[in-house]
Amino acid sequence: MVEGNHDQAFVERVFRKLLGFSAWDHKTDPLESLWQGLVPSYNPKKTKEYYTRINMPTILNTDDLSIAIYVGEGSNLLENLIGEKTIGEKTSVLQNISDALSNLNPDAFSGFGIILDADKKTPDEIAKTYCDKLKEYFPNFPNQAGTVVKGLPNLGIYILPNNSDQGVLDTLLCDCGEVAYPIYMQRARAYINQFSEIKWKRFDKDKATIATVASVLKPGKTNTTSIADDKWISSDTAQQIPAIQSLVYFLRSLIEI
Repeated sequence: MVEGNHDQAFVERVFRKLLGFSAWDHKTDPLESLWQGLVPSYNPKKTKEYYTRINMPTILNTDDLSIAIYVGEGSNLLENLIGEKTIGEKTSVLQNISDALSNLNPDAFSGFGIILDADKKTPDEIAKTYCDKLKEYFPNFPNQAGTVVKGLPNLGIYILPNNSDQGVLDTLLCDCGEVAYPIYMQRARAYINQFSEIKWKRFDKDKATIATVASVLKPGKTNTTSIADDKWISSDTAQQIPAIQSLVYFLRSLIEI
């Protein structure tokens, strides 16, 4: 589970480029029965949510493992995950996820993990919140950031950027950019710093810097596309950035590869 589409693209890139996974070919391969309950449904006549984005999990495979990366609607991830939040007639876009958890067969999974931003909180504070809320489904869910608890399934939580500092995905991507695109990052920062009249919120400059470089690498396309396709995550950034190494270690431990 991740918070947003940028996070989904980021984690997918890590799995594909650093852990040897391939994207599910939905045109030729049937969907694993395990993931059928996570396929979103859309009924605008009932919900009146005509413009709601319906997120399909990203499915990745190796010869003997299948992984789903599911988006939890940003800061609403926890509420959607455990089914606490309803809006009028509309349950959350993750309307099936709480049912899926309550009916979970632990033996069917090798791991269940959550990756999200620290933002302005401490990573361990966030981890404890998730631990407290998920006890009904996962009594052994960890209460410390970056931790994997072994069992059936393995359970883990990773707090970006590095399990210890405040920040967001873009904070980590800025570190990646300094390795992958140092000249572009220098120019982007100089450009962003010209907007002195803007009252930036914390981490906004990181987000704007990544968006600026992404718009050069993929003109007219989204940050999500750049994160998925460009060299933010590569063997070079993995070798030089401890936070990427830490995330790879966490994922290896979570799914035991």
